[in-house]
Amino acid sequence: MEEAIGKFLGDEVARFVARKFGNDFDGLRMSIEYLFSWERDFRMDVEGHAIVSSGLCPVKRFYPKYCEKGCVAFAEKFAEHFKAKVERVSTEPCTFRFTLKEYDEEE
Repeated sequence: MEEAIGKFLGDEVARFVARKFGNDFDGLRMSIEYLFSWERDFRMDVEGHAIVSSGLCPVKRFYPKYCEKGCVAFAEKFAEHFKAKVERVSTEPCTFRFTLKEYDEEE
């Protein structure tokens, strides 16, 4: 259930922010900042054709089952709208690496 909800939300949220900021690399960067800069200790680093986003997200504390499955599904569906691939780097702090698919093999 958490995975289905995550995919649905990731798709809907990505559609919204892609219209607002564009669906290219800069749009992805601005969308991540727009959505997650409220997280405590938020940090975003651009490394070539990848963006690493990190913060202390409260989801794990309040709904660990969603954190485990839903957040990854959200991020994967979200990344698709920007022609990117995503991997979870860690859960504490919550860290994801978004890499443009066209450059994924080079990194």
